[in-house]
Amino acid sequence: MRPVGLALIALAALIPLFWFAPMAASRDPVALFSQYLGTAALIVMGINQFLATRVPGLELVFGPLDRIYVLHKWLGIIAMVGLGLHDIIDADMDGLRGGPLADAAEDIGEVSLYGLLILVLASVITFIPYHLWKWSHRLIGVFFFMGVFHYFFIEKPFANADPLGLYVSAFCVLGLVSYVWMSVLRPLAPRGHAYKVASVRHINGLTEVLLEPRGRGLKHVAGQFAFLSVKGGGLTEEHPFTLSAAPRDDRSLRFTIKDLGDYTSRLYRELKEGMEAMVSGPYGNFSMPSGRDPQVWVAAGVGITPFLAFAQSLKHRESGPVKLYYCVRERGDIPYVVDLQQLAEETGKLELIIVNSLEGVRLTPERIVEDLKGDLRNAHVFFCGPAPLRKTLKSSLVLKGLRASRFHFEEFQMRTGIGLGRLAVWLWDRGIYAIEKRRAEKTQPAE
Repeated sequence: MRPVGLALIALAALIPLFWFAPMAASRDPVALFSQYLGTAALIVMGINQFLATRVPGLELVFGPLDRIYVLHKWLGIIAMVGLGLHDIIDADMDGLRGGPLADAAEDIGEVSLYGLLILVLASVITFIPYHLWKWSHRLIGVFFFMGVFHYFFIEKPFANADPLGLYVSAFCVLGLVSYVWMSVLRPLAPRGHAYKVASVRHINGLTEVLLEPRGRGLKHVAGQFAFLSVKGGGLTEEHPFTLSAAPRDDRSLRFTIKDLGDYTSRLYRELKEGMEAMVSGPYGNFSMPSGRDPQVWVAAGVGITPFLAFAQSLKHRESGPVKLYYCVRERGDIPYVVDLQQLAEETGKLELIIVNSLEGVRLTPERIVEDLKGDLRNAHVFFCGPAPLRKTLKSSLVLKGLRASRFHFEEFQMRTGIGLGRLAVWLWDRGIYAIEKRRAEKTQPAE
């Protein structure tokens, strides 16, 4: 996430204090603070609806799209905290007169709060199936509209036509327009590039899809991802996948997709040559640096996909020596290993290192340091795989001399939780420990 984008969001939420502060001299400050929390939450929700639109330019301000998805999640949580505190802290003030819809706005505000709370919780509980989450997530805009209705007609210490009222209203309109665009208008006129499925190949649980453009096609760089939608077979819903081949002159594209859920399972079964597809993007800044500094690529499982594109692009660009650690759990053929070995021979820059856990081999930070002969300061490390391995490698390598800004990664899962699973395990472990401790104390003989 880019600091400038975070700063702009924080500034947008703090600006209302310019108008709220003078009111504290004549109004209940506690109730006034509650009113501010409600307006700040609406501002954040309006911005959050806008972030979901994927309009051009968002990545320049807020960072790559995978980081925007993480930001989107946390802004939703922050907004819910603000709304929850607004509901708990009494916002009623003496001397305010509500309009004819004030009582209805109060009730609708309660419905909006609890509806949003349920949907935000559903978003961070990752064991809920994706298609159910996606369907329920669309309702957030409905409850946001109810929150906007609450704001416009509830009793408050300023008028909707005042500068503060107009300021907050602008973010409400931004959020509503963004929701209508994403839910109604965009599906009616899908944006992107038209393609035809040229070939489909199944490789050890992976679906390799080669697409040929119907028109000018999409222009991308190695390491980026795009949203794929296929006409027919229940595959029309857009899903993001990494482009697993370097850019080609004819702008054909290749996706390599692992069977991990309902949609990817249908893709594995239903996708056929000749089907029409729509591709929108590209997105992401996971791309190779220029220069001759040494590079380390770490791929775990299907995380090999961006590095397939990286490896192909080595034939056409200048780079330093590259070590590719391909972490797998395979008993038979390892996907794309022959292709990678061939590219390694052709370029002379790439060293392929297979790390197969079924053979008792593990990738450790110490091994990377040893293979680089201690030259971590000048290296770039690119990672694509599960978050636990990423965090372990990054923290250890940074302690050993790698510059944190040179550890590059993309969010492997765009839908992530907030650590509820780890919290539950920790609470369970603490509970078991307390029970065992009490039992030990009871069985201990008295002195």
